[in-house]
Order: sequence, then structure tokens, then C-alpha cells
Amino acid sequence: MLKSFDDHVLSSALDTLVRSPLDQADGVALVNAAKEVWYSESNLESEVKTFLAFHCDETERRRAAYLLERFTRFACVSDNRVMETLHALELFTHSTPKQNVTPQKAVSLRNRCDELAVAWGLKESLGLKVQTLMPFQTRHYEAEQRGKLS
Repeated sequence: MLKSFDDHVLSSALDTLVRSPLDQADGVALVNAAKEVWYSESNLESEVKTFLAFHCDETERRRAAYLLERFTRFACVSDNRVMETLHALELFTHSTPKQNVTPQKAVSLRNRCDELAVAWGLKESLGLKVQTLMPFQTRHYEAEQRGKLS
């Protein structure tokens, strides 16, 4: 199947990210996806529909849903954008429902798992790859990006 993600930055980035375990995520694609959720005015529902049209693999869908929900947990994303993202995530729940997860009791850091990843049915998470995103969610960077949108 020929894939076309023309004008769909988020779908294209997710396409790259979901092809391998999340702890091996491509840094450029990860940053592009996060910035698209955090700072762009793209239509997230349209992006998710485009992604889902080209991805039937359940693991790939779970990875994408996890990433989108994970991006909503950073302080730099606006409340409005969080709501848009959570609304777009509902498109995943029809084919890839989340699971109920019992919160972990006292567990050593080494044995702790990402409860959001588990909720999406994954045995993997971004792990230390999340550090790649840190420079792009500072107050200075956020103000710079919001200024570009004005």
C-alpha cells in the first residue's frame, strides 16, 4: 500500500515512531510529533484518521495512542490542546481499547513500569527517550512557539 501523509506532519512522525519499540524511537520524529501536538494548530482528529487509515497493526496503533496521550502530560501543552488530543484519542478506543491498570504499590525504580503504556497494552515505553523532548517544553521555547502562532 502506498502511503501518503502529505500535509500530515503528525501522522508522518507517528508512522516512523510506531515501527520499532518506543525506547528506540527516532529522536527527530519524536520531537516533530510532540511539537505538532504541543504547538501547532493542526487538526488532530484529521491526523489520527489519516494515521489509522494506513495502520491496521494493533501494536502500532497502541504505540501511537500511548504517544499522543503521553504528550498531553507535559506542562507546555495548553488545556485546549489536551482536550483536542483526548478527543482524537477516542478514535483509537474503537479498535484499540485501553485497559484498566491497578496502580503499583511500592516498587523499586528499576522494576517500575509506565502505567500509561500498560494501560495501552504495551510492555514498552519511551523510557529515557523522553529526555529528547525536554528542550522543547521549556517556558522560553513555549513562549517562542506561541509567538510564532500569533
